[in-house]
Amino acid sequence: MKKQFTKSIAICLILIISLGFFAGCGSAKSSMIDEDGTIVLDFWSIYPQGDPNYKWMIKTISRFEEENPGIKIRYTGISFWDYFTKITTAMTDVTGPEVYLQTIKDTNDRARGGVSMNLSPFFTDTFNAGEQFFFSQDVDPMTYEGNVYGLPYSLDNRILYYNIDIVNTLKDTTDEDWTSTKVGKKEGTTITGKPADLINADGNVRAPRTWDEMLAYQQLLTVQTDGKITQLGFDVKIGNFQIENVVWTNGGEYFDANGKPIVDSNPGVRKGFEVWYELTHTLSQAKVNAFVDSAGSDSANLFWTGLVGLMIATNEIPWQNDKLGEDRINLGAAPIPYNGVEENRFNFTGGFSLEIANRLSKEPKEVQQAAFRFIRYLTDERVQREVMSETSNLPALRIVYEELEKTTEDPAKIVVFQEMIHRKPFNYIYNAPNWWGEVYSGATEFISDKRTLDETLTRIQKAIEQLQLTY
Repeated sequence: MKKQFTKSIAICLILIISLGFFAGCGSAKSSMIDEDGTIVLDFWSIYPQGDPNYKWMIKTISRFEEENPGIKIRYTGISFWDYFTKITTAMTDVTGPEVYLQTIKDTNDRARGGVSMNLSPFFTDTFNAGEQFFFSQDVDPMTYEGNVYGLPYSLDNRILYYNIDIVNTLKDTTDEDWTSTKVGKKEGTTITGKPADLINADGNVRAPRTWDEMLAYQQLLTVQTDGKITQLGFDVKIGNFQIENVVWTNGGEYFDANGKPIVDSNPGVRKGFEVWYELTHTLSQAKVNAFVDSAGSDSANLFWTGLVGLMIATNEIPWQNDKLGEDRINLGAAPIPYNGVEENRFNFTGGFSLEIANRLSKEPKEVQQAAFRFIRYLTDERVQREVMSETSNLPALRIVYEELEKTTEDPAKIVVFQEMIHRKPFNYIYNAPNWWGEVYSGATEFISDKRTLDETLTRIQKAIEQLQLTY
C-alpha cells in the first residue's frame, strides 16, 4: 500500500512538472499568442492619429486581418519628427514593436547589429527581393552577407520644383540683370548674360540647368519690401535638400572603391562644398531665416502659398498639388542641376523599409511567418498602388511603378518617374555606418564661417577615419 501511495505521488509529480513545462512553453509565446491562438503583432509607422494617412493605414490593417484570420495587428503611429528617435531604442526592447517602418539607407547596419531579422528564408520563387520585384538600389542597402533584412515599402527621390508663374518673370530680365548678380560677377562664372535658350518651346521659362544658373535664379527671383524678403527665389532650407545632392552633381564622392574616405582630396567634394556655401550666402541669412520662420514647422508651405520660386524636395509634390484643387500652383519640375555632365546626374534617395525585430527569430515559426505575411501584404500590388494614391509616396514594387510611369501624362510627374533611374543612396561603410553625420556637422560649421573650407574637409576626413579606427 505504501509503494502504491508512493507511486501515485511520483505520477502526480511527473504530471505537475510536465504541466509546468508546457505552461512555461506557453508563457514564452504569451506576448504574441493569445489564449485563443491568435498571433498578435505590434506594428509602428510614421502615420499617427490626425495624420492624413492614418485612416488609410488603419483600413489597410483591418483588411489584412480580415484576409488573414488568426493574426491581429496592434498599430502605433508616431509623428515623423519623433518617430526615428523612439524606434531606435524600441527595436531592441522586448516591449517594442515586432514589425516596424525604417529607413532603407541604414538597414545594413541594423542587420550587422542583429537588430532586424533575416528575411531570406521566407522568400520563394513567386516572391523575393530580386529585381523582378524591387529595384536593386533599394535592395542592396538592405543586403548583408548575402541575406536580405528588409522589404522596400516606399521610395523617394529629389526633384527641382518651380512655380512656373514666378519663374516666368525672368522673361523680362536683361543681360545686365544677370551679369550684375553675385554669381555673374564671380571669377569663372558661366553667367555672361541672359541665357539665349531661357524660354522653352511652350513659352515658359525653363528650370535652371547649372548651379550658376540656380544662384542667378535665387537672386533675381527674390523680392524685398522695406528691407524684408516678401518673395524668395530659392534657399536650401525650403523643401528637402542636403549637401550630398550638390556634391554628387559636381562629380564628388566621399569614399573610394575600397571604402576609404577621400573627403579632403576629391575635387568634386570641394566643388560641392563651395557651391553649397554660395547657395547659403547669396542672400542675407538673417533675412532668409526670418522669412523661413514665418512658415512654421514646414518650410514647403512657403512654396505652396506662392512665396517661393524654386525648391528641391521629394517626389510626392506633384500628387500633393493635385489634392489642392483650386489652390493648385502652376507646377514645373526638372532634374537637380548637374551642369550638363550626364555621369553626374544624381539625386539622393532614402526611402522606407519594412523590417521585423530580430527577437522573433527565437519565436515559433508561425509567429515569424505571420510577421512576414504582414510586411509581404504591405508590398503587394493592391497596397502599393494605394501607397501612391493615398500617401503620395512612390511605390517600391516595380510592377506598380512601371504601370504608373506608362499611364501618367502630367509633365511634373513624368520628371519624377524619369529621375528614378538617377537615384543614388548613401554609401554603406561597415566601420563608419553613420559617417554622413560628420559631413553634415562639418558643412554646418563651414557655412557658419567657423572654419575655412580646407579646415572643414580635413576635419571631416579625420573624423571619419577615427570612426573607422574605433567602430
